[in-house]
Amino acid sequence: MLEKIRQKQFKFIGARLIKTGIAVYVAALICYFFNLPAAFAVITAIVTLEPTAAASIRKGIKRFPATLIGAALAVTAVSIFGHNAASYAIAAVFTIYACNLLHLEVGTLVATLTAVAMIPGTEGTYFLSFVERAGTTTIGLTVSALVNFSILHPRFSELIADKNEKIMREITEVLEKRTRELCEDKPAAKSTRQRFQQLQKEVNRAEDLAYYQREEWKYHRYSAKYIDFFTYENRRLEALERMVYHINSLFVLKEVEDSFHEGEKELCSRAFQSIITVLQHPEHAVSTQHHDLISEVDHHFWHIQETHPDMISYRYHHQFSKEIIVYYVILSLHDRLEDMEKLYERHKKKHGSSA
Repeated sequence: MLEKIRQKQFKFIGARLIKTGIAVYVAALICYFFNLPAAFAVITAIVTLEPTAAASIRKGIKRFPATLIGAALAVTAVSIFGHNAASYAIAAVFTIYACNLLHLEVGTLVATLTAVAMIPGTEGTYFLSFVERAGTTTIGLTVSALVNFSILHPRFSELIADKNEKIMREITEVLEKRTRELCEDKPAAKSTRQRFQQLQKEVNRAEDLAYYQREEWKYHRYSAKYIDFFTYENRRLEALERMVYHINSLFVLKEVEDSFHEGEKELCSRAFQSIITVLQHPEHAVSTQHHDLISEVDHHFWHIQETHPDMISYRYHHQFSKEIIVYYVILSLHDRLEDMEKLYERHKKKHGSSA
C-alpha cells in the first residue's frame, strides 16, 4: 500500500508539472519587474504549456495573433457597449469566430480568455489597455514556450515502454475473457466490451506518446542508444496495435456456429492460451509446442475453405464463416508474435543481455 502511494506521488511530481511552476514563476516575475498585472501572463503560461517543445513553438505561432485579436475585440466591445454583459458575450463570440475564420483554432482558448478577462480592467485609454493586456499575455506565451524548449527535455520512450507492458496485460485479459465466451457460445459481455474499449484507448495514448517523441527530435538531440530504444518500443507498439485490430474481429461474432464442434473450440482455446503465454514471455519466445498448435489451426483454416468454397464467395453477407474468422485471428496474432520475437532478438543482439 505504501509503495503504491509513493509511486503515485512520484508520478505527480512530473517534468510537466515542474515546468508549469517554473513558467508561472518566471512570467509573474517579469510582470512584477515591469510593474504589469501578472494575471494574464500566469493564466497564459498555464494553458499554453504543451507536452513537447515542438508543439509549444508550432502552436505559439498561431496563439500570438489570436491573442492580439482577442484583446482588440475586447477593447472594441467595451468602447461601444461599456462594462456590461453584452461586452462579454460579443467579445467571446467574435473572438471565437475570428480565430476559426483565420484558422487559428489552437489559439482560440487563450484569445477568448484574454478577451473576457480584460473587460473589467479596461478603462479610459483603450489603446494602452490593449497594449498592456496583449503584452502580458504575450509574456506568458513566450515564457511557456521557452521553458518547455530549454529545460527538462521530455523522454517519452520510457512512457511508451510502460504503456506497451500495460497493453500486453490488457490484451491477455481481454483474450482470456473473449475466448471463454466464444467457447461457451456466448456473445461478448458488456464488461468484456468495456475492457476492450479501454484497451483501444491505451493504444491511442501510446501512439500519441510516440508522435510526441518524434516531434521532439526536431529540436533536441538524443543519443543513438536512446533512439534505438525508442525505435524498438515503437515497433513493439505497432505490433501490439495490429494485435488489437485483429482481436476486434472477435467482437463482431455474437456466437460461433453449430458446425464449430467441441474439438475445434478446444483447439482454439489452447491456441489463444498459447498466444497469451508467448505474449507474456519476456522475450516473446515462440516454443515448438506453440508452432505445432498454429500448424494445426492453419490446417483447419485451409481445410474449411477448400471444403466450403461458397463461404468465401463474393456475396453481400457472410463471405467468411465464423469459424474462419476465429482461425484467421489466431493466425494473425501468431504472425505478430513472430514479429515481436524477431524484434527482441535483433534488439538483444545489438545491445546485449541488458536490452
